[in-house]
Formats: sequence, C-alpha cells, structure tokens
Amino acid sequence: MYKKAYLVLILFFLNSTIAFAQVDYDDEIQPIFNQNCVSCHGGTSGVTLSSYDAVMNSVGDQYGTDIVVPGEPDESPLVDKIETNPDFGVRMPQGGPNLSNEEINLIRDWIEEGANEVPVSNEIVTELPDGFKLNGNYPNPFNPTTVISFEVPEAVAYRVHIYTIHGALVEEIAGNAKAGEVSVSIELNDRPSGVYFYQVIATAGNEKYLLGSKSMTLVK
Repeated sequence: MYKKAYLVLILFFLNSTIAFAQVDYDDEIQPIFNQNCVSCHGGTSGVTLSSYDAVMNSVGDQYGTDIVVPGEPDESPLVDKIETNPDFGVRMPQGGPNLSNEEINLIRDWIEEGANEVPVSNEIVTELPDGFKLNGNYPNPFNPTTVISFEVPEAVAYRVHIYTIHGALVEEIAGNAKAGEVSVSIELNDRPSGVYFYQVIATAGNEKYLLGSKSMTLVK
C-alpha cells in the first residue's frame, strides 16, 4: 500500500503543473498608487510611490523598515497602512476613500509573489544551475520537529510544501533567504505518524527552480 502511494506521489510531483497567480506591477499596481497615493507620497515620511524603484527603496519613518518586504505582506508597512487599524498613524490614503478590497488583495498578492516588477514565469526549472541544492532534513525520522536544509547561490524567495503520502497538502511555508545554506524548521505536532513528502521551490529573478522532493518520517 505504501509503495503504491509512494509511486503515485512521485508521479504527481513529476507531472503536475504548479499554478502561481501573477501580478504585473506596471499594469496593475502602479495605477493604484497613481490614482490614490502619489499626490501625497512623492517623498513624505520617506515614502515615494511614483515608480517601482521608488517603492522598493522607500523606508517608512514610523516603522523604521522598508515599506515592502517581498514575500511577506503581513510584515510590509505598506499593507499595514492601507488596511484597518494600522500600527502607526491613520489609515491611508489619508482622508479616504479607502482602497477597495480588490485593490488591497491585489497589492497583497503582488508582495506575496515576491514584489517583482516583471511577473515571474509560471514555468518551473528542474535542471538546476550550479549552487542550487536540496540537502534533506534532519533529524529523520523526527518527532515532531525537523529542519529542511537547502542551498542557493543568490537571494531567493522560497516555498516549502509538505504533503501526506496520498498527496494532500498539509502545510506551506514561504520565506526569503540570502545566498548560502538555508534552514527551514518544520513542526508536525498535530499530524499523525507516517511518511510525508516535501518539495522546495526557490524563486530568483524571473525564474522558479524546483530544488527537489524528498520523504521524511514522523514517529510519535
């Protein structure tokens, strides 16, 4: 039974197409800023929203950090300021009207995808360039925490997908990493004992790289 399920899941990894929503900054994000934000934020509080480069180099004085944290909309001051009850000051645009839910979700999606200027290709590269490597996880077997390790030659956004032996997605972890060895802690405290599979995808520039898929065993 497990052998059959293992083979089915391997075929799933090899043949499935992973779909990623794509947001085009110039066509979808900048027009929101032009209509609602640029008149006030040509440099106010360290924030300039008149172009992609200006946005990505803007630091909010109240937050003391970049207003956009690629891959992390909940950690991005830009998102905090356009949603209800911001941590500092009043909600933007100041004086309203507020951005629509569709506009806010579009900005969140853009940041979640990596805050790229040009949409990243949906194609996932499986022939890895030098420097990309999935090392594995340790300990294995584990209970209930293990650490997945991989290597990248440049700064990337990454996603780790955890699947049951039957191919059901049980957890997804997203983050950003600098060049070098990257460690991602996985905790399956609420999952039953058994074999699980994980898949690591790294995004660098306009390319997505499938670093590989491996199995791990949870023993309680």
